[in-house]
Amino acid sequence: MYCRILEGKLLPNRGAEAVEIVKQQADKVKEARGFQFAQALQSGDDFIVVSSWRSEKDLRAYAESDIAHGVLSGLSPLLVGEPTVRSFQMKLVVQGEEGVFSHDEGGEG
Repeated sequence: MYCRILEGKLLPNRGAEAVEIVKQQADKVKEARGFQFAQALQSGDDFIVVSSWRSEKDLRAYAESDIAHGVLSGLSPLLVGEPTVRSFQMKLVVQGEEGVFSHDEGGEG
């Protein structure tokens, strides 16, 4: 599995807008070949979006797609400077008995 990580600093009071942009793009991203899951993380003005992909080829295809460019162009005006985007190969995944996401997380229950 491979992960793509977008990381940036938010302009003041823009966190909710950034999460909304990720939500709006989620249906398009979910249709991309090899997509596993995505997370949007925030701590103060730090904002991170992590997407996980079945293979390096799937991640690369997504990274070069209009969908990925749409996410980036939607988030860029809400960030101080350009975000950093990096890709990683997952070397270890440890999962509890309940799996990665329980049904109650995120109010989706």
